[in-house]
Amino acid sequence: MQTFINQLVNQRYLLAVLTILIGAVVSWGAGQTTIDSSFNSILSEDDPYREEVDQVNEDFPPSTAVLFAFMPKDGEVFSFEALRAMEELTSRYSEVEYAVSVGSLINQRLNAVDADIQERDYLLPDLTELNDEDLTFIRQIALADEDITQNILSRDGEMALAVIKYKASTDDQESRLSVARSVVRLRDSLRENYPGQEIYVLGRALFELDSYNAQIKDRNFLFPLVIAATILLKWFCLRSLSLSLAVFAVSFATVGLTVGTYGWLKIPFNQISNMGPLVVLTIAMADSVHIVSVYLQGLRRSLSKLDAMRESLAINFQPVTLATITTAMGFLCLNYCSSPGIYGFGNVVAIGVCWAFVVTFTLLPALVLLIPIRKVPEPLGVTGFIGGVSRLVERRSGLLFWASVVIIITTLALLPLNKIDFDRFSFVDKDSDSHTVLSALSEKIGNDQSLVYSIDSGEYYGITQLEFLHQVEAFSQWLEEQPEASFVSSYANLLKTLNKAEHDNDESWAVLPEDNLQIIDYLVTYQLVQEIEPHMEPLFDPDYAAVRLVIGTSNLSNAGLLEFNDRIEHWIAENLPPQYAVMHGDRSILFARLDHSISMQLLQGFSLSFLLITVIMLIGLRSWRYGLLSIMPNLFPATIVFGVWGVVVGGLNPYILMLFSISIGLVVDDSVHMLSKYIFARRRGDKPEPAVKYALDRAGSAITITTLSLATGTVILIFSNTFYYTNVAMLLTPIIVVALLLDLLFLPPLLLRFDNWWEGRRSRSVTATQR
Repeated sequence: MQTFINQLVNQRYLLAVLTILIGAVVSWGAGQTTIDSSFNSILSEDDPYREEVDQVNEDFPPSTAVLFAFMPKDGEVFSFEALRAMEELTSRYSEVEYAVSVGSLINQRLNAVDADIQERDYLLPDLTELNDEDLTFIRQIALADEDITQNILSRDGEMALAVIKYKASTDDQESRLSVARSVVRLRDSLRENYPGQEIYVLGRALFELDSYNAQIKDRNFLFPLVIAATILLKWFCLRSLSLSLAVFAVSFATVGLTVGTYGWLKIPFNQISNMGPLVVLTIAMADSVHIVSVYLQGLRRSLSKLDAMRESLAINFQPVTLATITTAMGFLCLNYCSSPGIYGFGNVVAIGVCWAFVVTFTLLPALVLLIPIRKVPEPLGVTGFIGGVSRLVERRSGLLFWASVVIIITTLALLPLNKIDFDRFSFVDKDSDSHTVLSALSEKIGNDQSLVYSIDSGEYYGITQLEFLHQVEAFSQWLEEQPEASFVSSYANLLKTLNKAEHDNDESWAVLPEDNLQIIDYLVTYQLVQEIEPHMEPLFDPDYAAVRLVIGTSNLSNAGLLEFNDRIEHWIAENLPPQYAVMHGDRSILFARLDHSISMQLLQGFSLSFLLITVIMLIGLRSWRYGLLSIMPNLFPATIVFGVWGVVVGGLNPYILMLFSISIGLVVDDSVHMLSKYIFARRRGDKPEPAVKYALDRAGSAITITTLSLATGTVILIFSNTFYYTNVAMLLTPIIVVALLLDLLFLPPLLLRFDNWWEGRRSRSVTATQR
């Protein structure tokens, strides 16, 4: 080992040059990185329903559209200003890129009965011909029309929707973002022209734009703030700006290598994996700080720069190697999860951890030894704190141990208070248009969610067969009776409505037509109307073999949505003939199922990670006793924080639960260095008390500095524009701090009690043998 350490120091300039050259080539790939801000990076890839949804979307191509919501400040949609705003949108809709149609109250058709009574086809005549009394009368007509109130008008008349359909030439991120930006420009223009109206926009492209902008803002503003804060903290703790900059240079090079590797692999970053480089930055800093801190301690003992570096590398090589393996293993186990966002994040960090190990031992020694040391920094910024901890452990070891045990047991008992729930809309910024519109849809119209099913007759033109139609009708009628359904859009209901309209709106004709030719005629009629009514979605596929059925729901939790879906599936199994294939056609159920699928995968990944890390610690520390003891400071930080979270908040989604899995990969670094130094002292003959003092002296300052750096970075992320970062910061910061406290205040008393007991037991055994 010493020969290898000598080579690292003696060949430091050659290694540094090679690292820089290789780093330049690899980092060049950073220019090829892309960002995937779509919901596909959230959904589970192996959900069996996902294939069904994709197939239904292929059979029934969903229209790409954006929603404009008008919510006048005076609360009245049927006012001249509100209607003029909608009228201007209707005339300017082509400003949205690739727009093909627009639908609003302005061009809303009346139902057949009202059309006959009013002797016009549209709800609104020319606005210049109306007075206040006319608007009051039109309001009454609109609110009495269920087709209108279920789609584009709230039942209290305080919110109206407008739908702009667009058809981009390609469905790639650049096109979607371009559409979203054109929508935002039109919205801002309307807001300026009509200050009395609150105008919001909603749509998949807008979701993606919000997510994309949030990530760009964080990269451009928040991440530099994190970097500046950690450099200043290192400067304070190391008492040397040049050393702090050297540590940062190594860490920054690691990030460049990590991002470049991802770029060359052509793997896009997503909302979650985008956070990976920041985690890599802090881990790389942690490795470097351990080397620098022991190096400075050697200089304080009057060692030469080269000897101090050799000593630091010799002392830290094993724990840094062990920490690298365990941390990478912890993050790689996220591949157990089928969500690209989660396993992508794990892979980014695992790659970065490996690069951090390489750069720490090939580039850092050369940089540090180039820095002139006229006066050794004295003391380290946290030396006084570590001295106080050492004295506290020496004097109050028993109290610290039992107090920690009580806290651990109490928080373990609180863990069941956490309930796993996932609301995909919780990822939406509460200050965004999307959150405002979704809340209003839920409260005012009652169809903020939907379940979609495709029913396949199994034959060409099968949807014109009466036997199939009666089955669809029975399904629709049963759904309409369910309390969760706010509306049901059914092919059977459409035929009954058209049949009634064909016979002068005679209610007795609101039945399914018996003539196949009549049914086909109605299908053609619907297709013609669909071309000019932008809010109408396809109800049957191009082969007339399958129909699409939509059930509107509102204010259902994931558990409620899944229970409703299970009841629907049970009815289908009991009542529909087996030759009629039914498939799920909407992502709502996919998001609802995330709770169970991803949570179980994360728990499996955590179990595997925990097992592998424990085995690695047993092998790396070359001691089954200390390897098993290392479990406690690695596992309990997460259980303590999640126990408190259960009392304070209590809600966990899979992307917060992910922290339970990755926390062990992050906090293991501190315990590795503490145990390595303690074991080193014990094997050279020290008793437990001086061995603990040695471990705190050699590792305490470094793990405190690295924890402060990591905690500083995560605290700043609370102010992130991205939901994931904010939630990660709220839980990861206390986990990191608690891990440090356990390593400083619980692990040393634990080692003292255990080793003193072990030595006493061995001593008694030897004495008994001698007798």
